[in-house]
Amino acid sequence: MRLKITALILVLAMTVSLASCSKQLGPETLPSTTLPTTTETSETSESSTAPSETEPLGPEPTSVPVVSKMPVKSNNRLVAINGQLCNMSKKPVVVRGMSSDVLSECQGFFGAETVKTLAEDWGVDVIRVAVPADNVTESYVKSSEKYFKQTCEIIDLCVKQGIYVIVTWYQSKDGNPLTNQKKATEFFTRIAGVYADCPNLVYEICNEPNGTRTYKKKKINIDWANTVKPYAEAVIKAIRAIDKDNLIIVGTSDYSRDIDKAAKSPIKDINVAYSVHFNAYTDGVDLQEKIKDAKSKGICVIATEWKATDSSGVSAPHAENAAKWMDFLDENNISWCNAYIGGNNSSSSNALIFGGERYTLEDIFAGHWPEGLLSDSGLLVRNRLLSSKGTAQPEVKPEDMPDTFPDDVPDDMPDDASDDAPDNE
Repeated sequence: MRLKITALILVLAMTVSLASCSKQLGPETLPSTTLPTTTETSETSESSTAPSETEPLGPEPTSVPVVSKMPVKSNNRLVAINGQLCNMSKKPVVVRGMSSDVLSECQGFFGAETVKTLAEDWGVDVIRVAVPADNVTESYVKSSEKYFKQTCEIIDLCVKQGIYVIVTWYQSKDGNPLTNQKKATEFFTRIAGVYADCPNLVYEICNEPNGTRTYKKKKINIDWANTVKPYAEAVIKAIRAIDKDNLIIVGTSDYSRDIDKAAKSPIKDINVAYSVHFNAYTDGVDLQEKIKDAKSKGICVIATEWKATDSSGVSAPHAENAAKWMDFLDENNISWCNAYIGGNNSSSSNALIFGGERYTLEDIFAGHWPEGLLSDSGLLVRNRLLSSKGTAQPEVKPEDMPDTFPDDVPDDMPDDASDDAPDNE
């Protein structure tokens, strides 16, 4: 009876105390009014105090600027000379960076802090901007002013940071560059009209031509000789009427893998390079041999888009193959952009983790991303970028990455892909 009275007095005292202090303290600071039991502590009561496995972790330190060198200030305009990318002093250079997802999927992402973070915290030399170029509402074809303005804003941010910017006509739904040739010509002549004297600018006039497509009510094979090259020559002629000097990159057929065909019949221009795309999960020695052979024939090759995953971006990144590819590119002085960063989705090829509980979109748009926001692919590529700048980074070893991969990884699209075929970005 005495114990019960004592307990009752204690509860009343705590209630009075809480009433007097609750005006100054938040509810999370107030003690519980439940009396502790007098039974022995059990294993379950101990475990109840442990943090839940699903409880979001606290914020990590954000990244900080570690690279101050501005590549454009050092190199000026980029020039393709005898199979090698060079600076204005004709010295070989290699520029490395990140490719955006298609801009229609990156709304709000490429602001000043994003570009600053990539340039100063990650050490990129170049950002590749994928301008949507299909017959859909959210594209330059249907919303020209919107995407012209967005492209110019990103170019201006890259200029401010002293890095290069590759502006890419990004057809992903339709592999036939002829479909929107007039719009492509309009877009690039507008860009040239504004930035012809800007050494930061690089044009990439078609992304991954591919397949068998319906064009003017006929089925045509999208090949180098009869489709891609005539398209490229027409667009290049329009650009050169305004900008006679800046580098122009041409995509090749078969999803920018027919680099050998371009080498046999190159475009006659003073400053042209050719893009090659690969996926570390599925592409290997055969494509590398084609690249080396093309370079030996005197054409400049740039890997404007590559993934550490399979072509769809849904497999785990293959760290061992990715490392071999990056070594190959370095050994052959080939510039590159990893795909991709931005695009509000959780594809494993995305350098950032979108949709997680730990960080919000506002955190992502704020830049200076902590490691908790980086995907496995993003960590691998960021460390390689910083290492190339002489900033020591821990190596991401294959054993630290997933070692099991799905058996049903989709291969690249066949040459007879239909008009309704899915993207192969």
